Amino acid sequence: METDRLFLRRYAEKDKNHFIALFTDTAVMKRVGDGVMTGEQAEAFWQKLCEKLYPQNFNIWAVFTRTDSRYIGHAGIYPRPTKKEDWEFVYFLNRESWSKGYATEIARQIVEYGFERLNLPEIYATVDDDHSASIRVLKKAGLNFERYEFDEEGRFSVYSVKKNRPRA
Repeated sequence: METDRLFLRRYAEKDKNHFIALFTDTAVMKRVGDGVMTGEQAEAFWQKLCEKLYPQNFNIWAVFTRTDSRYIGHAGIYPRPTKKEDWEFVYFLNRESWSKGYATEIARQIVEYGFERLNLPEIYATVDDDHSASIRVLKKAGLNFERYEFDEEGRFSVYSVKKNRPRA
């Protein structure tokens, strides 16, 4: 997949060090899933990605700049762990790539992919209530606040966009 400035593709073995560095970066992973991983945990997730998720056709990509093929982050769209009928997308970028509009490009591209290639009727994203930068990205990608949900860490927001709803 491509946007104006980025391309997304499946991870390859040569991307492993970038993947591990991203998943073990405290600042990057502060608001992602279960948080920062140890090197061992990131290595185990890499193995799971290669040996289990990709063979099951999970849509998980490494993100690169088109100008110089520099690795900048991670993205994916797949069923939510707690609500398999709801498909959500994720993205996160290395620190050097923050505040450049890349997240909005990725979010818009994944929403389009979800509707056009996966034929999903609705796409979700979850975000910490106080993560204003990510909330702005979701809104720019056409998602709207739907509801609050709770997990062991507290309340978070669920955003979504329906296939036939006009998007930004």
